[in-house]
Amino acid sequence: MKRCQARPFSLQGELKSKSQTEIPVNWPQAKAAAGPKVMLAVLFMVALSLAGCFGFAPRKIDESAFAHNVVSAEKENVRVSIAVLNEQEEDQYFGRPLANNGIQAVWVRIENRNPFALWLMPRSIDPDYFSALEASYLDHIPFAARSNKAMDRFFRDYGIARLVSPHKTDTGFIFTNLSEGAKYVNVELWHAKGVINIGFFLQLPNGRFDYETADFDSLYARNQRKAVSLNQLRQVLANFQCCASSPKGRNGDPLNIVLIGSESEVVAALVQQNWDPTHTLAAGSVKQTIVAFLSGARYRYSPVSSLYLFGRRQDIALQKARGTINQRNHMRLWLSPYTYQGRDVWIGQISRDIGFRFTTASPSLTTHKIDPDVDDSRDYLIEDLAAVGAIQTLAYVKGAGVSTVEHPAHNLTGDPYYTDGLRVVIFLASEPVPIEQVDFIKWENLPLDKH
Repeated sequence: MKRCQARPFSLQGELKSKSQTEIPVNWPQAKAAAGPKVMLAVLFMVALSLAGCFGFAPRKIDESAFAHNVVSAEKENVRVSIAVLNEQEEDQYFGRPLANNGIQAVWVRIENRNPFALWLMPRSIDPDYFSALEASYLDHIPFAARSNKAMDRFFRDYGIARLVSPHKTDTGFIFTNLSEGAKYVNVELWHAKGVINIGFFLQLPNGRFDYETADFDSLYARNQRKAVSLNQLRQVLANFQCCASSPKGRNGDPLNIVLIGSESEVVAALVQQNWDPTHTLAAGSVKQTIVAFLSGARYRYSPVSSLYLFGRRQDIALQKARGTINQRNHMRLWLSPYTYQGRDVWIGQISRDIGFRFTTASPSLTTHKIDPDVDDSRDYLIEDLAAVGAIQTLAYVKGAGVSTVEHPAHNLTGDPYYTDGLRVVIFLASEPVPIEQVDFIKWENLPLDKH
């Protein structure tokens, strides 16, 4: 950024040149004597002077600078590499603080080794992405037309082109909405013979999140986890305890979901459908939660309270924020001591928050009110994951036990809930599976007369 050496500014001198009369140096008196039109002219000249101090001078983009966090994958003669820039890198290479406008720059390289062209669809990466000129416009500098034109040209030149020619490589940026903690980048390439999808799940070091406190490699000793067959898995899950609990063992929310897959498979499938990791419960996040509650704002990473299973608080907590902090779907997951065909078995709880209230039953003195129909939240998860082809196989198994509208159960903060008592078991797919091809294991049937 160029240095600006502003000339000395004298209010007395500027005003005298306008009126040729002596104006008192005292600011309140000067303001009264000058009149609104002269004062506006003075402020305008000050703004022009300051605008010259904030030119646009980004550094030349050096792709080698992204080498430390570039990830790559190949499919159907196409190699795709991506990197998500952090705030410091964005400020350094674009010369502007993109994160202040909720923007996150994603660098993309597409190597097309096919004899046909590919059409990149940025919407697959972020349906609400920013165009290059939109990202530039949001950072325009007041009264700096020359710098703004240079900024537009720079952003346009470094934005990625949609068309990738045969046997060519295309490189550039897509300007996405800012994500914290985790991000799923789905690069979708359309061509005359079909579509090529290459997805990336990335953990981002730009916040303090619940899942970062868990050390999955040391949770269980080498021989402590038990491999189970399909029938054994059914028995384990059907006889498992009903609910997550308080540290003292009081029943909390029902354990109504089971996910089969690795940590990266589980989180990637959820992040792809706009589930976000939650901030750790601390003074800063509690304050942000309260501020969001009072203002009616949306807090994508609002923390969840701790529940316990296997003698520890949740390993992973995620939420899908909706209109305000009062409305979200959230889940807690624990890595179990069981594996099925070498894959992790995660046991968890999901519910829908429909309100927010203060309570002495929570360490943070705040809690969400849950939708009493917890089965609706459970089945929403099925639909959510099926929409992106993340489900290979599906089953229901006996679980928390039946509770009804007339005779509901209650969680730790006193909210009532009712359920058909079943847990859903979702075997995650390693490749997208169309919803009509999802397999069903007939362990338990959903009640037909539930409603």
